Amino acid sequence: MPRRSTTLLEIVALVLAVSLSQTTRAEQIQFTLNHDGLSRSYQLYLPSSYRADQPLPLLVVLHGRGGTTQRMADLTDFDSRAEHHGFAVAYPQGLENKWNYLHGIFGYQPEPNDSAFILKVIDAIGLDHNIDPNRIYVTGISNGGFMAQRLACYMPQKFAAIASVAAGGYAYMPDECIPSKPVNMLYIHGTADNKVPWGGLKMKDADGNLQSITMSVSRSLKFWSERNHCSTKVNKVDIESSGKSPRTRVQLLKSSGCDSGTEVMLYAIINGGHNWPGVENFIPANIAGQVNLDIHASDVIWTFFKSKTLAR
Repeated sequence: MPRRSTTLLEIVALVLAVSLSQTTRAEQIQFTLNHDGLSRSYQLYLPSSYRADQPLPLLVVLHGRGGTTQRMADLTDFDSRAEHHGFAVAYPQGLENKWNYLHGIFGYQPEPNDSAFILKVIDAIGLDHNIDPNRIYVTGISNGGFMAQRLACYMPQKFAAIASVAAGGYAYMPDECIPSKPVNMLYIHGTADNKVPWGGLKMKDADGNLQSITMSVSRSLKFWSERNHCSTKVNKVDIESSGKSPRTRVQLLKSSGCDSGTEVMLYAIINGGHNWPGVENFIPANIAGQVNLDIHASDVIWTFFKSKTLAR
């Protein structure tokens, strides 16, 4: 009898071990890695449904200038959406709380190469977890939104879709960004953004000459539509108002007929400021401006992403 009991316990232990190896409890996990001789960090969330034998989509979320991984997780609440929809979320941390999206462009600081760092984060996650290489997505706000677009230029074959919030295209994109393949692109931007203006930003250089820093949002949309060889027709739809933010409204603009079935879309927040739509009282009011509550940026982004796979 004792011998039989021991065997049964061993079987139970083996079953539990296999189960634990296939399922990961939902939690935030902190990681560090070495990149260009520096210790860099990122935060990872795996849903409780994760199993080692079933590949998960991966969403990379990039904070704005001055932000952190945890604040970005709190702002977007992508963790709860990952838990509900079954995807992994990574929050890399920028050096000095910012992203060098202009690395390697003449006249700008070559290091750190944050594109290479973020790609290293993705590869590190893929080594330890079963990530679907055809469903890797990137989004970011402000400085993080510019960084997301740089990734679309730097290695478009890595990402199924990109979303930029409160960040139009950066000024050097037309000259420096020549993607080798079509890229699904989503913009969410307020027409009254006082940090990254809808009409683009220009600043004086050392000689007093005006220098373009960012493209206008309409030019940014046109840029990606042209790169994806979309038709010139843009469909416009007014999003129904919830009545929760009467000073703002939302209009969806979508290019059609793009290569490889890709999409280029813009949620224009009329009278909206520099914020994450759907989230009030998180960004200081003098920066955030009017926050629209008819949409939640996180839901809009995942809805856009979830059906996208790498364009072939």
